[in-house]
Amino acid sequence: RYMPYKGIIMATLISPMIVPLIISGVAIFFFMAKAGLAATHTGIVLAHIILGTPFVVITVTATLSGFDHSVTRAAASLGSNPVNTFMKITLPLILPGVISGALFAFVTSFDEVVIVLFLAGLDNTTIPIQMWTGLREQLSPTILSVATCLILLSTLVLVAAELLRRRSERIRGINR
Repeated sequence: RYMPYKGIIMATLISPMIVPLIISGVAIFFFMAKAGLAATHTGIVLAHIILGTPFVVITVTATLSGFDHSVTRAAASLGSNPVNTFMKITLPLILPGVISGALFAFVTSFDEVVIVLFLAGLDNTTIPIQMWTGLREQLSPTILSVATCLILLSTLVLVAAELLRRRSERIRGINR
């Protein structure tokens, strides 16, 4: 479908993934400082949303590009209202892409140190910051166990994304 300024909007939405993290960190810090959100939990959450958005946009866009709109037209021709069509037909078909994007955004956010170093105050500490601080001071078994858990979490996310991709293909009837 035609959408004005589609290229500019997509470039803006995925730019945090393309721009080097240190530049994004400085830009987000100055923006949050001007908005009065530096060194707050809200500022950190908003920064993580900014960094996670490209992953959601890319996976959902890829899912929607393979979406067959004739199914929703058929539902409308059979008398289904738009909300019911979305909830019963569209959402189940695109849900694997949405969940995959959310998982990638979560893992990216969970591993983010640079942005939190810019934005966090003394009372704002995340797990990656604790690990980074612990690695600088001393290498303890606790940090090694958390690092192992992070690796396992990343592996589980990749497995879940692959299972969701296969489920989506099976639902849509795509065979390889």
